[in-house]
Amino acid sequence: MHLTRQHSQTLILIFALLLLLTAPVSSLSAGDYWMKGDELTDQGKYEEAIAQYDQAIALEPKAATAWCGKGLALYELNRFEEALAAFDQAIALNPNYAKAQYGRGLALYELGRHDEAIAAYDTALKIYPEYGYLIYHGKALAYSAKGDYTQAIPLFEKALSLQPTAYPGVWVEKGDAIAASGDSQGALAAYQQALALEPGNALAESKITAIQGNLTGSPPVTTATRQPAGTPVQEKTTLPATVPATTRTRAPLPVWIPGAGLLAAIGLALHRRD
Repeated sequence: MHLTRQHSQTLILIFALLLLLTAPVSSLSAGDYWMKGDELTDQGKYEEAIAQYDQAIALEPKAATAWCGKGLALYELNRFEEALAAFDQAIALNPNYAKAQYGRGLALYELGRHDEAIAAYDTALKIYPEYGYLIYHGKALAYSAKGDYTQAIPLFEKALSLQPTAYPGVWVEKGDAIAASGDSQGALAAYQQALALEPGNALAESKITAIQGNLTGSPPVTTATRQPAGTPVQEKTTLPATVPATTRTRAPLPVWIPGAGLLAAIGLALHRRD
């Protein structure tokens, strides 16, 4: 049976379409995977979140958002070296990624690299000033860990001026810095503020008891386990839900678009042969 040119072209197009339809293609894009990773991170399912971010990265290695999300999940698992590497990768792809710069500061703080953490926080603040509370708090902890209470105390005050009632633990941290600077009365006021915000806060109660004992000269009665001297009690905070526009990464095209382009190219080539 003799096939005409038109029949041959039709068969070629049908064959190309069958190849396209039967090829194993994932229905999920990199953006789908990293958004699922964000959902799992919000639920505290960090290992599962990392698996989703890795899927996104496999599809789109330059997805800074996925690298940053992975870094935050690793940070929550106390895998600070790995978290830092992920944040560094996100920043290499997008230097103006404020969320990754802030995350880098968190990881560096936990690794004891306090000066580098402060620098990362400053960079994040320049890019996205709305991170103010988070940055001032992070820097205050870093200066406290360095023993520089002259710098730390005003930063605690600046953070608390933005969110005075949200985090009782930050008042305790401020009290620790004030106590370490030698101001027992100022420290007592900070601990009492923490207790006013959260009645029954065992850490605040224990520190109030201890400092009152120091002020009166009587031995303190310990009511709760105290943190080792000089150890900051870091209050867990979360990043704002809205990510700065400068940090967004474009999602890859839907998987059907390249296929449609392939068919169009084949059809055009056959048409030109006529």
